[in-house]
Amino acid sequence: MLNISSMKKIQLSKEKWIGEGHPPFIIAEIGNNHNGDLKIAFDLIEKAKESGADAVKFQVKDIELAFEKELLDKQYTGPNSFGNTYREHKLALEFTEDQMRELYQFAQKIDIVCFATPFDVKSVDMLERLGNTIYKISSFHVVDLELIEKIAKTKKPILMSTGMSSIEEIETAVNLIRKYSESLALFQCTSSYPTADENVNLRVIPELREKFNCPVGYSGHERGIKISVASVSLDACMIERHFTLDRTMKGPDHAASIEPPGMEFLVEGSRKIFHALGSNKKFVLDCELNNRKKFRGY
Repeated sequence: MLNISSMKKIQLSKEKWIGEGHPPFIIAEIGNNHNGDLKIAFDLIEKAKESGADAVKFQVKDIELAFEKELLDKQYTGPNSFGNTYREHKLALEFTEDQMRELYQFAQKIDIVCFATPFDVKSVDMLERLGNTIYKISSFHVVDLELIEKIAKTKKPILMSTGMSSIEEIETAVNLIRKYSESLALFQCTSSYPTADENVNLRVIPELREKFNCPVGYSGHERGIKISVASVSLDACMIERHFTLDRTMKGPDHAASIEPPGMEFLVEGSRKIFHALGSNKKFVLDCELNNRKKFRGY
């Protein structure tokens, strides 16, 4: 039997929680925005920390397992390509296990949470060797039950995006995860890059929270910051945005990402809204007593 009350929030570490009563957990999604360059990756971690983000996130893949051979063999040329085929492009953007270990150690040194999205079961094993403390399941993998079960068996906290997924598909994944762990949070997400305002659907946040009885956040691909900040007004307990040093850099995700000043604004704005939400009970506040006395006489 699951402990329903415990699902209102999940503990990531001694100091870090996601969910009810805690400020939004802000994730700088580095993804592939390091362009396969270790120095850029270090800079992104450092800038995310300076911007006030709680965590940075990477993606790890065994290319041959993560993608179909037919796709990998396809020609893939263009202004954002790093190779002549899709295989060459993806390989150019992958770090080795030793390089990932350096990144995890650097993040630990400057005190920012570092975790990853594995794209295949072999990558889960690698992340376990690195001491990965949180797992992200991407929208792409909501229906990959083999991968989900592999992740769930680690008993680590799981954050799962829900883009391009039906309620039934989400429910199947959630039920599988809960066979092994209660430490689950979901993201409302629309898998469109960039996402048009009318397709964001922030009102799904409370619906997911009610249906699945777990913390729910927002993973955004829209242009700008305002919508991400606004998600907190619907009690989004975490916000994930792609993060880059420069939106004009070569690469598929930079244009839909936010730069360090934008991340600073997101952190400041989301926490301001969180504190402004306050209580849902109406009562006379201490800060009102002087004016109440002045204008009402009591």
